Amino acid sequence: MKQSSAFRSLMSSDKIIVAPGAYDGITARVIEYAGFPAVYMTGAGTAATLGYPDFGLVTMTEMVANAATLARSVNIPVIADADTGYGSELNVTRTVREYESRGVAGIHIEDQVAPKRCGHLDGKEIIPADEFRHHRAHRRPCGRGFR
Repeated sequence: MKQSSAFRSLMSSDKIIVAPGAYDGITARVIEYAGFPAVYMTGAGTAATLGYPDFGLVTMTEMVANAATLARSVNIPVIADADTGYGSELNVTRTVREYESRGVAGIHIEDQVAPKRCGHLDGKEIIPADEFRHHRAHRRPCGRGFR
């Protein structure tokens, strides 16, 4: 079963999915070994491993590469941080496809204005609701396995 299918199965349950955060393949394996049903690739942790704060300095390519490491390291679904989708609707489409092609089961995309701030910090601003709905409409059909 593809991990995206396994993740959809978890989401169809009425149970809360606890997916601890990982920043590399070893922490992902520890989470799997501990018995958790999924792992979450943390953007802040990924940025920290590269020596950066989580202010949107890490590129989509770097984030996808780290997500691929996690996905190939475990046999449970990986949910990954995809920041703000890295640009316009076209960029968001590419972002979804890049994560999906690396075996990532799901992603989350933030609705922050640029430049983004770490989700743990104060002072974040979000895009207007109409703009978010416009982005969301373009995200839905772009993933082959993400639904």
